[in-house]
Parts: sequence; structure tokens; C-alpha cells
Amino acid sequence: MTMEPPPNTEIKATKAAIGWVIALSIGLIGLGILAILVPTIASAVFTSVIGWIALTSGVFQIVQAFQANAFKGQGLSLGVGILYAIAGLYILFNLVNATAVLTLALGLLFMVEGVFTIAMAFSYRAGRSMSWFVAINGIITLILGILVINQWPFSALWLIGLYMGISLLLSGSSLLGAALAVRKAEA
Repeated sequence: MTMEPPPNTEIKATKAAIGWVIALSIGLIGLGILAILVPTIASAVFTSVIGWIALTSGVFQIVQAFQANAFKGQGLSLGVGILYAIAGLYILFNLVNATAVLTLALGLLFMVEGVFTIAMAFSYRAGRSMSWFVAINGIITLILGILVINQWPFSALWLIGLYMGISLLLSGSSLLGAALAVRKAEA
């Protein structure tokens, strides 16, 4: 009695997964290019997504607060849920103002991150020979933050969309490279 090995379904599943990852990465690259080409619209879409997330989480928290009537912090949970819902509605009905505030926060975040990264490069000698690279990263991040603040509120029209586009483009490209490398290694 001879037994034939079962068909290798794992290889087929891996090839299908790689195909999906390649499709996803191409989609991310396409969205990144689109966001770079029309950063104002991308900024509005990103800000509105944040508004919808805040509104949805607020509604869920309000519902949860009423379902947990024996919970001691029910009033606090209800209050936080209401605040989230109000914040979400404010963002959705005031996209321009919300985008401006988000851009200001992003600029301040870049400045603080740049200062801390520079300090880390010099105090911890991160990576020994690569500490210069960490310092350059901090300097560039600090400069980006200063540029955002100096151009604010006008930078609010394009900055978030442009940065999201660049991020999507780079994420999609790196994901595509990884997927193609895996596919090549399996061939």
C-alpha cells in the first residue's frame, strides 16, 4: 500500500495571499499618488474620517453606559461618550476649522519630536555609528514642524493630505517590495 502525498494547499494559499498583498500595495500606491495630487481633498477626507471615528465611538460609549446600569462609573462613561459624540459632530460640521487645528497639532508634534530625537541622538548615542542618522532625522523633523507652524493656517489646506499621500505611497511601495521578494524566494 503506497500513500501519495496530499496536494500542497499551503503553497496555493501562500500564493493567493501574496497576490492579495500585491493588490493591496498597488491600491495604497494609487491612493498615495491621488492624495499627493489633490492634497486639499485628501486633508478633508482624513479629517472627516477622524470625525466619524469620534462620533461612532461616542455613540458606542453612550450605549454601553446605559447598558451597564450597575457600573459605578456610569455617569463618567456617559459623559465621555457625549463629549466624543460632540467632538465628532463638531469635526464633521466644521471640517476647515478641524483641519486647521489638526495641522497646528501636527506642526507642534513635529517640533517636539524633532527636539526629543536630537536630544536622544546626542545623549544615548543611539545605534553608536548611526547616531548621526538619528540626529539628522530629528533636525529634519524639527524643520518640518517649524515650516508647518510658519505657514499655518494656510498649510492646513494641503499639509495633512500631502503627508498622508506620502505615507500611503511609501507604505504601499515597501509592502509591494516585500511581497515581490517573498514571491521571488518561493519561486
